[in-house]
Amino acid sequence: MFISSLALAAAAGAASAQEACSTYEIQRGDSLRELTIQVYSTEDFRIIFDANRDVIGNNPNIIRVGDVLTLPCLEDIGRAPAEPQTEAEAMAAEMASELVKAAEDRAAKAIAEAKQASDDAVIAARAEAKEEIEAARAEAAALIRDAGTGERPEIRDRQLLLITGGNYAPFTDEALPHRGLYTNLVETAMLRAAPEQGYKIQFVNDWSSHLDLLMPTLAFDATFPWSRPNCDEAEALSDKDRARCETYNFSNPFYEVVDTFFAREGSGYEQTLTHADFAGTTICRPEGWSLSHMDAVGLYEPVIDLMRPVSPDDCFHALMDGTADIVAIEAHLAVEAIGRLGYEHRILENPNLAAIKSLNVMTHKDNPDGEAILETLNQGLAIMQQSGEWRDIVSTALRHQMENG
Repeated sequence: MFISSLALAAAAGAASAQEACSTYEIQRGDSLRELTIQVYSTEDFRIIFDANRDVIGNNPNIIRVGDVLTLPCLEDIGRAPAEPQTEAEAMAAEMASELVKAAEDRAAKAIAEAKQASDDAVIAARAEAKEEIEAARAEAAALIRDAGTGERPEIRDRQLLLITGGNYAPFTDEALPHRGLYTNLVETAMLRAAPEQGYKIQFVNDWSSHLDLLMPTLAFDATFPWSRPNCDEAEALSDKDRARCETYNFSNPFYEVVDTFFAREGSGYEQTLTHADFAGTTICRPEGWSLSHMDAVGLYEPVIDLMRPVSPDDCFHALMDGTADIVAIEAHLAVEAIGRLGYEHRILENPNLAAIKSLNVMTHKDNPDGEAILETLNQGLAIMQQSGEWRDIVSTALRHQMENG
């Protein structure tokens, strides 16, 4: 039996129990993307696809029930968690993990017992479990934070103002749980590194105004999430990307997305192995999105014709009506849009030419508190990664996105 690996999984399989450095037998309802989320907390299905091309073949859109896939080790794909630098940090990380696991086990037991009583008891048990696990995570974060050798973040005597925008699922939108995956990561990082620091996150859905007006006037201290161009090779960047490097400082990456290319089935562009084959085509990339990964591989005018509509939907409509040959866009947005627009199986992702793009918090270089804010967030991110909280937040948000669209 064949399954479309890029379609949403129709049923929850055994993938949720899978770990890296193991094997997995494909079940009905599985998808490569969902399996990658469960095991690696990313939508980059190429991790599994590239390790199993001899099993899957050259088309990641088709997987077969019963095939056995190898799930690479984290160390082999560069995703191993950072090792604690001291014995104290290692002990703190181990104690933190045990602390949270104990709270989760108690919560699971309490909820199971409540199910024997009533629905109201289950609701109450889940509420208590949420509070207990959060308290355990806060205590775990304090253990890791106090064991660190670095300086504690300086607490500002004012409220920090951070800005983001909506319509960027699953990362930022006020209608999403926790106002989005990325918003949740930023808030949790601030809480874990500097729980005394006051801050506010405001949504302004006109993304261009963040960089054109609100950040340059220092109306806000930080904005997220934005990709970081390859600032080490500024001469190869577009004017906008070069200006971003010159004007802003960047946090460590809180998350990475897959930026890739989509084309009509049968066009040949959905399976080509080289960017050179795109020469002479019309590539659609929504206005305001960085062109750095395209510039880096020679996909700039006049080698290609560039179409820049406001909406990603417009790119996919242009692809279907023939005014565009290729859409260059983040994979998670494309999967959602293709399904919503009814273009499934007609528009396919090229699995061979994707690029990984980091999503960062940015502060303006003229902001005197900017670098300190980024250091605070970086410390909080490191704590989350050591405790396992980062993985839990990401996996939960991505599962919600897969299940709810």
